[in-house]
Amino acid sequence: MSMEMVAALGKDNGFRIIVLIAGVTTMLVGQSAERMAHLRAGAGGYDWVMLTNPRDDAHGQLDSLVQEWRHDGAGAQGSRVLLITVMKNTRHLGPLTTLLQGVNLTGIPALIFDDEADQASLNTRPNDPRPSAVYSAIEALRTSLPHHTLLQYTATPQAPLLISRIDSLSADFAELISPGLGYTGGSTFFEQRLDLVSTIPPNEIFDHTNLPTDPPQSLIDALQVFFVAVAAKYVETGSPNGHRSMLIHPHQRQAVHNAFLQWTEQLKADWVATISSQGDPDRPGLLAEFANAHAELARSVTDLPPFDAIAAVLRIAIGRTIPTLVNSNNGQEIPWANGYAHILVGGEKLGRGYTVKGLTVTYMPRGPGGWTADTIQQRARFFGYHAKPTDNYLDYCRVRLHQDVRDAYVAYIEHEKDMRTQIRHNRGSSLKDLKRAFFLDRQLRPTRHNIMLQLYDRPRLSSGWLEQRVPQAAPENGALNSQLVAGLMQAIQLRPDQQFGRHFFADVSLRDLLENFLIPFSCPDERDEIPLCAIRLTLADVADRDPAATCRVIFMDHGGDLRERSIDDGGSITLQQGRSSSADPNRYPGDRHVRVNADDRVTLQIHTVRVVRRQDNPPGPPIIAEVIAARVPALAIYLPPPLQRDMIVQRNN
Repeated sequence: MSMEMVAALGKDNGFRIIVLIAGVTTMLVGQSAERMAHLRAGAGGYDWVMLTNPRDDAHGQLDSLVQEWRHDGAGAQGSRVLLITVMKNTRHLGPLTTLLQGVNLTGIPALIFDDEADQASLNTRPNDPRPSAVYSAIEALRTSLPHHTLLQYTATPQAPLLISRIDSLSADFAELISPGLGYTGGSTFFEQRLDLVSTIPPNEIFDHTNLPTDPPQSLIDALQVFFVAVAAKYVETGSPNGHRSMLIHPHQRQAVHNAFLQWTEQLKADWVATISSQGDPDRPGLLAEFANAHAELARSVTDLPPFDAIAAVLRIAIGRTIPTLVNSNNGQEIPWANGYAHILVGGEKLGRGYTVKGLTVTYMPRGPGGWTADTIQQRARFFGYHAKPTDNYLDYCRVRLHQDVRDAYVAYIEHEKDMRTQIRHNRGSSLKDLKRAFFLDRQLRPTRHNIMLQLYDRPRLSSGWLEQRVPQAAPENGALNSQLVAGLMQAIQLRPDQQFGRHFFADVSLRDLLENFLIPFSCPDERDEIPLCAIRLTLADVADRDPAATCRVIFMDHGGDLRERSIDDGGSITLQQGRSSSADPNRYPGDRHVRVNADDRVTLQIHTVRVVRRQDNPPGPPIIAEVIAARVPALAIYLPPPLQRDMIVQRNN
């Protein structure tokens, strides 16, 4: 809908060529072309000239349109618009580029949509002087349109965000698209409606090389729940409209698809035969199984028709359901027009972009594979418009998953919310200024590594503490940081710690501290900059959730002697002092114990140190060979366990 709207606005504002790069499968291209045809239907007349995967034989149409635009003026009201839908592969992008190059398009405004922009478009050889094929083909297409804007669309922006910022496909800005009424996504299934999601028993998830002869019980249960849901619609309407469907996504191997399709077709045939025969001894037992499926649905569907009514139409509901194999070895489209109920069995072709109409039951024993977040998310075809005011069937939905995949979706929710929040906050600024730092569970990687010029780091806090290691790397030996410390000290009222009187503290607004102190505080060395970036991200999230949150700021050894720290061979220091070696039971326990003992409070220690380099002086102790920084601030920050979250940080690329 967003692409349709932008295309219509483009037409109104003088764009005359619109190219939709529409996925890597014929299913996606067909789906996109069908939807973009709404523009023609809405406008009436012949304002929209639409081509799909055009070749040289479209030269005449293009040349005629260009002459029209030249004569009328490119922005003239009522001028026709050329909308081209093209598959995202070199076999189709190449001929389109040749077609466009055959006409002088200088001064003709063009708009390019790259749908599923994180798939196939990006350069998979960023360190190679020869870019990958589709990336090169898109670059050539862009060159053939000398006056164009490229808009990338995706539900999973990890890859476009993590490519090099100097890459030509690194975006200048980003806008969030919010779903319409009735959309049910990750929060619905994994936070609000946990009753709709269950896991498949581990003993029913099979290795593709050792498939059993008989179907797993969890598949049988899922099919029976689906057929009861379909039968309910027959009871309610007699002849249902629209669609209800089931998705079976077992594995990437086609042999596994074939096995699940055969099980489905055999179960379907057996059940129809058994239910149709009143004298079949297996009929009562089978109906009892469907009664259990009915009871399962009744947990969430309050107005589910009684089972007697369901049983009366089960034979029709099962018999008229159409199973379809959907993979690269089966080129046929899904025959939506041939029936109300469908069961789709497949793999990658059902893993991205394609809308499964009326998806009600999902059965996905497939594991997480490489634990790649965007790939796992794109397989969630069960996200969608299940709760529209005109067609609310969310209560009928059931999702059965591999346990690891379920865990991955739960972890992904926080990651997605964080990305969207950061993009929203960045609105109006250059996307290239957005810090590439996001919450992400340690088991997951954000996207495939082969599109990144520079990988990311995963900061790990030791016992919850971040200790600055290279404070002397700050510009001018920390002069700016010293000014920040002085300004903070003037803005707060310090008082001595009751337990450790040499340390003074104050409780301050976390948001104010973050914005006025921690963000401008300079830590240029990556050993400090990367973990501090993670800390800032965490604290910003805490402050967004709780604007009243505070942080305890502790000035270590306030008013006392300057602490001295020696650098090691790598140029770093050990900032925090350990516990006292004294035998006194009240001995100093060490700096790490100087913090707030609360699960929701952050502690910031501010140290002022002299950084020196020592050298051996046998047989005596080492001596100071050089003063690296006479007086420099250094930070230690404690995050309590509830705030210690996994994240990725990509340095400036």
